[in-house]
Amino acid sequence: MFDAIVLTAANGAQARGYRAELVRRQKDGRLDPRVKTLALSDPGGRRVGSLGATVRALAKIDLTKRTLICHSGGDARRTPGYAARGKAFIPLKGGAMFDEIVRNMSRLALPEAGVLVVCGDVAPRFDYEAADFSRPGVTGVGYWDDYEQASRHGVYVADRDGRVRNFLQKPSRAAAEASGAFRRGKLAVDTGIFWIDAPTAERTLAAGWKMGDLYERFAAELVRGFAPFWAHVARRGDLFHVGTSRELLALLGKDGVHLDACGLPRGKMDLAGGNIVTGVPADWPKKVRLAKNECLAVLPVGRAGWTEVRYGLDDNFKEDGKWERKLFRLDGKRVSLKELVPHVNAVRLARMR
Repeated sequence: MFDAIVLTAANGAQARGYRAELVRRQKDGRLDPRVKTLALSDPGGRRVGSLGATVRALAKIDLTKRTLICHSGGDARRTPGYAARGKAFIPLKGGAMFDEIVRNMSRLALPEAGVLVVCGDVAPRFDYEAADFSRPGVTGVGYWDDYEQASRHGVYVADRDGRVRNFLQKPSRAAAEASGAFRRGKLAVDTGIFWIDAPTAERTLAAGWKMGDLYERFAAELVRGFAPFWAHVARRGDLFHVGTSRELLALLGKDGVHLDACGLPRGKMDLAGGNIVTGVPADWPKKVRLAKNECLAVLPVGRAGWTEVRYGLDDNFKEDGKWERKLFRLDGKRVSLKELVPHVNAVRLARMR
C-alpha cells in the first residue's frame, strides 16, 4: 500500500477535478482513507513536463514514506470526449485507468521509502510480484517486445546485471542496432515506471529541475551517472492503453454505443450506432439525435451551465488540428476545445459519475 498518492495536472481546473475524484474514491472505499492524496497543477498554467512536475511533487511529500506519483497532465486529444476529465479517468471495465494503475502498482514489492512514478494514460501489465526494486538509485521497468512496439516508446539498453547503459527514445532500427539494444530479436520496452529510492529522491529535489521530461532529460542524467540506474525487464508484458475514441467504444460499447455518466436514458436518445455519449443530464432539454459515428459530450460550465461538444468517432484532435480549430459554443461565443477545457467545472464533472 502507498502512504501517499499524487496526481499531477496541467492546470488548476484539472487539479480541482482530480481532487474531487480522489475524495470520491476515499469515500466509497476504492482508496484507503488513510492514504494522503494530492493533486498538483503545473504553476501559472505553464507546462513544466513530467520531470518538472515530479520535482514539484517531491517538495510536497514525506520522502521517508512510500509515494505513488501519477502523471496525468495530458489533453486526451484523441479521445476528445474526455479531454476535460483527463487521461487517467478515461473509463474502463471496473473503474477508470487510474483505478487500474493503482491496483496494479499496489502489487509491487516496493521498499518502505521512495517514490514510484507512473504515466496516467497506460496500465502496464507484467509479473508484478517478480519485479526487483531492492537496488539503490533508480529502477525502471521494461518488458521484451518487437521493434514495431519499441519504436513508439523508450527502450532500455542494459547489461546482464540490469545496469542501464543507455536509454533510447522511439529509436530507429539503425539506432537500436547500433546501441546493442536487440536481444534475440526483441527490445526492452519502457513501461513508464520509475522507482526512485529515498536518497535519490532527495538528490533529485535538491537538483531543482524546473522543467523537462522525466524519460528524456532525467533518464539522460541517470545514464551519465547522476544515480545508479537499473532496469527490471519482465519476460512478458504489455502496455494497456486506450488511445482513441474507437478503441474506447470497442472496449466498452454495447451494440455499438457507449453511454457514460448520463442521467438521460438511452431510450430517450436517437442513436444510429458508433456513438459515445457522455454527461447528458436527466433534464436535458434537447433531443439527443446522433448520426452514425457521431459522438456527444455535455460538459458542465460554471455553477449550473452546460456546453455541448460534438465530434466524430475517428476525430483526432491531436493530429488533425481540430484542438485549436474546431469551434464550440461557450456563453454565446465560439471557442476551440483547447480554449473550452479550462472553463469546464471539473468538480461538477467528477461528481457526475
